[in-house]
Amino acid sequence: MAAASKHHINLRKINGFTIGELLIVVVVIGILAAIVTVAYTGITGQARDSKRSADLKSVQNALELYYIDKGGYPRCGSTGPNTPPVLNSGTLSSCLADDLVPQYMSVLPVDPTNDGAQYAYRYAAGYKKTGATYIASPVSDNYILATKQDTVTSPTFSGWGQTGLTLLLGSDR
Repeated sequence: MAAASKHHINLRKINGFTIGELLIVVVVIGILAAIVTVAYTGITGQARDSKRSADLKSVQNALELYYIDKGGYPRCGSTGPNTPPVLNSGTLSSCLADDLVPQYMSVLPVDPTNDGAQYAYRYAAGYKKTGATYIASPVSDNYILATKQDTVTSPTFSGWGQTGLTLLLGSDR
C-alpha cells in the first residue's frame, strides 16, 4: 500500500484565455468597428459632395462654351438659347440633354446618390446668381445650377420644390 500512495496524478496545466479576457477583446473589437463605421460614413459623404461640385463645374464649363457658340444659355426643355429670356427650370437631364450632349459633353453627369428627388442636379434658365442665393427679377440671360450636399449644411436655399439645397453655381452677366 505504501507503493500505491506514492502514485500521484500528474495534471498538466492547460494554457488558454478566460471568459473575461475573451469578453474584453470582443468589446474592444466592437468599439473599433463602430469608430470605423462612423468615419467611413463621413468620408463617403465628403466624396459624394466633391463629385457633385466637380460635376456641376463641368456642366458650368459646357454652358459657357454653349453661350459662346449660340449667344445665350439653353432654355429648359427646348433646344436653343433662352432668348428672349424667360424663367424655366427642371432637372439637368430634362433641361440640358438635347442642348449639351454630345457637342459640349459626352454625357450629362448624374448625382452620386441619384434618388431622383432630393439628390438631383437642377438647372434653371433666366435666374441670376447673386452671392449665395439667386434672383428671378428682372429675368436675364443667366442660369443657376443647384443640388443638395451630404456634409454641407449652410447656407441653404430653396427652389425646384426643394428646401435645403446647399450647392449653387451660376452666371451673373
